[in-house]
Amino acid sequence: MPTTSRMFLLRPSSLQHRLRPTSANAAASMIPVCTSSSSQEPCPWQQRRRRPPLRATLTTLTECNLPSNSRHYHGHYYGHYRAHRRRKSHQRDVVDLYSSSERGRRPTLFQLPGLSHPSDFLRLAQAAISECNSIRRELASSLSSDAPSPSTATACNDSSAIQLAKRTLRSLDQISNVVCTVIDAAELCRSVHASPLWRRGAADAFGLLSDYIGTLNADETLYRSLMRFAFRAHDTAHAHGIAHETLDGLPPAHRRMAHAMRREFERDGIHLPYERREEAREANNVVVGLESLFSSNITEKTKHYDVVGEEAVAEVERIVPRSVLGTLVRSPSSSSAAASSSSSSSSVTLAADPLLTNTLLAHVRCPALRREIYLESHTALPENLPVLDSLIKHRHVHSAHLLGHASYAHRVLADRMAGSPENVARFLNRMEERCRGVYRRDMEMLQHAKRYVEGGGFAGVTLGEIVRAGDVGAVDPWDVPFYCQFVKVHRRRERTKRGDGEDDGDGDDLEQISGYFTVDDTVDGMKALVRELFGIDMVEVDIPLEERWDVDATVDAAAKDGGLRKFEFHHEEEGPLGTMYFDLHPRDGKFVHAAHFTIRCGRVLEPDELGVIETLLHEFGHGLHSLLSRTPFQHLSGTRAAMDFVETPSHLFEHFSRDPSFLSRVLARHYVAGAPLSERRARELLAGATDFRGIDVMTQIVHSRFDQALFGDRPCTPSLGGVTSTEMFDRLHREAGIPHAEGTHWHSRFGHLVTYGAGYYGYLYAQVFAADVWMSCLEGRWNGTNRGDAVGGAGALREGGTKIWKEMLIHGGAKDPMEMLKGVLGREPSVDPFFRDFEK
Repeated sequence: MPTTSRMFLLRPSSLQHRLRPTSANAAASMIPVCTSSSSQEPCPWQQRRRRPPLRATLTTLTECNLPSNSRHYHGHYYGHYRAHRRRKSHQRDVVDLYSSSERGRRPTLFQLPGLSHPSDFLRLAQAAISECNSIRRELASSLSSDAPSPSTATACNDSSAIQLAKRTLRSLDQISNVVCTVIDAAELCRSVHASPLWRRGAADAFGLLSDYIGTLNADETLYRSLMRFAFRAHDTAHAHGIAHETLDGLPPAHRRMAHAMRREFERDGIHLPYERREEAREANNVVVGLESLFSSNITEKTKHYDVVGEEAVAEVERIVPRSVLGTLVRSPSSSSAAASSSSSSSSVTLAADPLLTNTLLAHVRCPALRREIYLESHTALPENLPVLDSLIKHRHVHSAHLLGHASYAHRVLADRMAGSPENVARFLNRMEERCRGVYRRDMEMLQHAKRYVEGGGFAGVTLGEIVRAGDVGAVDPWDVPFYCQFVKVHRRRERTKRGDGEDDGDGDDLEQISGYFTVDDTVDGMKALVRELFGIDMVEVDIPLEERWDVDATVDAAAKDGGLRKFEFHHEEEGPLGTMYFDLHPRDGKFVHAAHFTIRCGRVLEPDELGVIETLLHEFGHGLHSLLSRTPFQHLSGTRAAMDFVETPSHLFEHFSRDPSFLSRVLARHYVAGAPLSERRARELLAGATDFRGIDVMTQIVHSRFDQALFGDRPCTPSLGGVTSTEMFDRLHREAGIPHAEGTHWHSRFGHLVTYGAGYYGYLYAQVFAADVWMSCLEGRWNGTNRGDAVGGAGALREGGTKIWKEMLIHGGAKDPMEMLKGVLGREPSVDPFFRDFEK
């Protein structure tokens, strides 16, 4: 059956589906310091407002894989679709999105036909609305006609009822397809384009379509069409609890699509009586307002405080020079440069910014100064505490009192892989049981290190001396980042000293090691990955100026190359698959975090250097998930899967950045000499990846429990009879034995509570699945290095890659995630592989 393929973009300086869990031991969230010198959430109409924040940029576009005589880009699909429908005599008035002259191969932005000028965005948005309105009229006409519905069919598998159900689902998916084709491109453009004119044009189209999505969400005709033709429900007011006989005659992906659409419609109460629905709508508006206020407080409010004393100031400047502070600390009363220069040698102004705070806590030697910085930063946003309290209350009222769920958490988890808060609790309990021993060992090492250092030892200390230091002192929360960093440095030095003495030319300096990890080598590694895993060729091609967004051609028609790269993907048997764009460098007007954007989804037609590399491979995994999926509905394509599963492929590809054979044989070559990094040095470099992992995981478990407690059936808000969020945060840390300063409220800056409320556990969830798939299908198979030599070589690698593609990636969100995992693993997933490496 012919299929459409996709197109995507990759750009780590700006890479959509990536928001890292917060960690007390997160080096990636620190300023680089040289002492010598980084779900998918499904994006249907109902989910548009809740897209996760971005970290860097990866963009994917997909082309069509139609019969050989009609192969063309997915952007030209509309003409084919209209002709296809007319041939089947499903007539309706169709507004042509693109003129005939624009359907050729003339280069356009994002290869979206008709998108040649900033003003075209608004025109395409208006045309998309017209196209969708035409489909809505057709569905309304079907409702008012004498067409048979499942409830009047003589049998549940009546062919006419099945065809009506399929046609209804395709029409609903086409509405999503038409809207997403334009709004996804607009979302990317407003985030990355070098031209302010293009960004403004995209923002106008994005705003128009966002409002239209709200209209679609509330369209009773669409909901009634779904319920009448895909479910046996004439009376949508009594839709809950009815039989689903018609679905038994539909293919599994169609049934999944029908249930997904129904859940998304009913999430905001469209199935309720009018008065209650309006009450739910108003309550939801309050929730959205509180979410926006909580987030805007985090981004717009920054606490400033003064560090006083010549020794304290000198310690701060040892780590972050005053010239750098001037770019980080923007005082509300003066410019950063002026504030920095006006500070005396006995005082300096700092900001309670997470980036600066994490850097200082990891490197400040003075315990009193670390304590001051910690307390200032962890009490920086008290105005968000009443906002969070109100958000917890209104989410509970909206979900439990109006929509009939037990809690907000029950509502959110109903369509996640976990299914319920009870299942999440069981998962976290299992994780804590496995993590407890590793966490205790990590904390004991920090206690020994603190006792030794604060007892007078510092320079020249060895790990053996630290452990033999004797009595241990209590580790305070402001000590954890510093002593984690301290021990990591000493472990790295000792690992280097324990080498076999061979002179491989790598040297002992990490600055020399960094010369082995370049962008070009990383891209070559990606090419090798898809070739060996899936038999896919990834070929770089030229980009016409009209297709570029890294230069501002509205100002300079001869603008220079801004670093954008384009790769086409072709499979040896399946033909063209799609296109990825890599946008890897910062520039004015570009979003500053890592993200993966999908420009267009497809559907089956009926007839540190290592940290940066990890980020690139993570986003590459998202891109491949979208590129390689083949689903009947774009609504279920690629990363439009359950939020607690969608990060699994991206975490899976991260593992290659921690595979010594892949690093030494494929990825790491010196940018000058061209010599590969030795496997011994690769292993030494990677050995520290699991240092203090127990502390990281235990912290994520506590944050996940906190998230569940806030939004569970006994919400943490005094207004509903519960404890405060601060009291719950204190209690969970005490129960887990994690150092915590009572009364502080770091969680007032915990943005995940808005973007991933009741879903923070999903990070650990996906990492567990990824570790299991890696161990079962890919570990040690690069160039025949499998453990025990039981399996090895290119054939074993291709076998594992093909299984991952055909059993998991190909299905997108159109199949139950647990069934996909069982298909890959041949069993139920286990938490054991996740803990294996750092339990050693």
